[in-house]
Amino acid sequence: MKKRSEFRPVIKGVLFWVVFMLMYALQKLLPYIPVTLFVAVDESNFQHFKASFFAYLFLSVIEFLIFRKRIVNKKSYCFARLTATIFTPWIVFLTWYVIPAVYGRLPGNVLEIVYGNIITLIVGILAVILERGFEQIVYNKSLIVTLLGLFAISIMLYIVLTFNLPWIDVFKEADWKESTNLLWRIYV
Repeated sequence: MKKRSEFRPVIKGVLFWVVFMLMYALQKLLPYIPVTLFVAVDESNFQHFKASFFAYLFLSVIEFLIFRKRIVNKKSYCFARLTATIFTPWIVFLTWYVIPAVYGRLPGNVLEIVYGNIITLIVGILAVILERGFEQIVYNKSLIVTLLGLFAISIMLYIVLTFNLPWIDVFKEADWKESTNLLWRIYV
């Protein structure tokens, strides 16, 4: 029987939820700059994306350390997890907004917290399923450079935008339209 070289999807999904929750607890327990770089600092959607990114990254590092001697193809193993880490915040975005799109606002904070926790578990499991598929990819130089670039950009955005929010929100129209020049007014 072949020994496992990774967590089972449901186990990793639950562990992802645990690490994700730690991303919120650590900010309250250790509100210092080094910790703030990696944990969620408030309840904004962006901070949930940040927490999911770093939770999946940290969990994948732990998984690698536990199973490293059993891993046959370390390159595919590591890049599959890196790719899943990059996509995890987008899975949060896609899955969490299903209820707001279909139903609207949930009646009460308790129901929203329960929904958020269920989504976090689902996200962890979906990320693992994608990760398993990503292990089948041939990681050539251009793909590796692309992934490392996206990974570096992700880290930079999650850290920088924690301290310096951008001027535009994801769902609100930019306020620059009102103050633009005549050319824009003619175009519209």
